[in-house]
Amino acid sequence: MYRGLPPGVEPGDFVRVKRDEPRNLLKADKITVRNLQVVANAGVDVWGRQKKQRALITATVFLAKPFDTAARADSLDNSTIHYGILSKDLLQAIADKESEWMSTSDFTSHLFSQITTTAIASQTILAAFEVDTFYLKGSMFGDGVGYRESTTQFSNGVEELYFRNLRIPCIIGVNPNERLQKQPVVVNLWIEKVKKERIDDYPKLETAVFETLEALSTKVVEDLQKNYFTSDDAGSSIRLRVEKPLAVPFADAPVIEILRAAVP
Repeated sequence: MYRGLPPGVEPGDFVRVKRDEPRNLLKADKITVRNLQVVANAGVDVWGRQKKQRALITATVFLAKPFDTAARADSLDNSTIHYGILSKDLLQAIADKESEWMSTSDFTSHLFSQITTTAIASQTILAAFEVDTFYLKGSMFGDGVGYRESTTQFSNGVEELYFRNLRIPCIIGVNPNERLQKQPVVVNLWIEKVKKERIDDYPKLETAVFETLEALSTKVVEDLQKNYFTSDDAGSSIRLRVEKPLAVPFADAPVIEILRAAVP
């Protein structure tokens, strides 16, 4: 059963790297549990209601040192984490909070605490860890909406809200044939360094994107800056990718991607 962290232990306490030995996380050994299927009492549905929903959890732990000793011995030691135990611990942590609704931010922090507890139990030192929560029914027009966050001693941590494959039929394009009828447009959107209190506003954000494309606007980001974000969102950024799958016969799709500050 999930019992929380030991007294005096914070979620980041087992994220340790010596200051004089900075480690490139891209080169770190890592263990990932990908798309763990759960029912989470967290986030909101497409109408903004606080309800239980299906989610996929991807948890990644970056090891502070290579797990060479475990590999040589062909058995687990404290240089690594058993992914089966990590999976079971995460499932139990979520089940223990099933009756209590949590914001996506609090839900992520809860999973961070469990990863730390698992690392302490296995006496494994981590360089960093990351949790991605993907709500399968969190989007009205796409495959879903997710939030990804990582914790590390360094400044390259991730706090990212994203929409996956929003499909919106609209008249868009400069070619004469593209003005004759609607075509599907696939939009992927990322809000980087999103503010904690804004994470669960994703239904409003999706509506803003949909209405902009339906109005044939070529300034999606500018409209979001004006109508959705406020001065409180300074430091966040918008990354937008738009694809037109039917526009080029012998290609998957032409793609345009831009990155802009949420508050100019």
